[in-house]
Amino acid sequence: MSSDFYKKLDRIDHTIALILCSAAGLSIVAMMLHIVAGIYSRHFLGQPLGGVTEIVSAYDMVAVSFLSLAYVTHQKAHISVELFTQKLSEQMKQVIELAAAIFVTALSIWISYETAVAAIHSYSINEVWESGDGFLTVWPSRFFLPFGIGAMAFSYALDTLKRADRLINPSNSVEDL
Repeated sequence: MSSDFYKKLDRIDHTIALILCSAAGLSIVAMMLHIVAGIYSRHFLGQPLGGVTEIVSAYDMVAVSFLSLAYVTHQKAHISVELFTQKLSEQMKQVIELAAAIFVTALSIWISYETAVAAIHSYSINEVWESGDGFLTVWPSRFFLPFGIGAMAFSYALDTLKRADRLINPSNSVEDL
């Protein structure tokens, strides 16, 4: 495939990853503010701020954990161990990495689909959590998983295409693998 095609897809992948990672970063700030406000309220105002634990666990932690996956994948920053493949030929390493990329892409697409189904179900029943002060609507946070994992799947799919292209056409080497 053409290099321009990959560059366009890389730009889309990078933009999606950056937007979702920025949202995860904002969630870290929100989590810190929620926790500090809860501590301040408990110690200086004499009464706890209701729903802090529920908001942090239902929204902030989920966003931080899943919305950043696409950025980590785009940057190729997942943990990698080459203990068993370090002595293999370059061709064999490429075949193994392609097989792994295909597997992870398929798994990510499946998980994204399943979490989207669960999120839609959560929306349809208007899922809430009971907290000390009342009820907290949590269905919006259920969509963080399919967005984050779906974006990660897109990044892995693009990586899989590049790896396959490089393996099939070594002369037309795709950069940034």
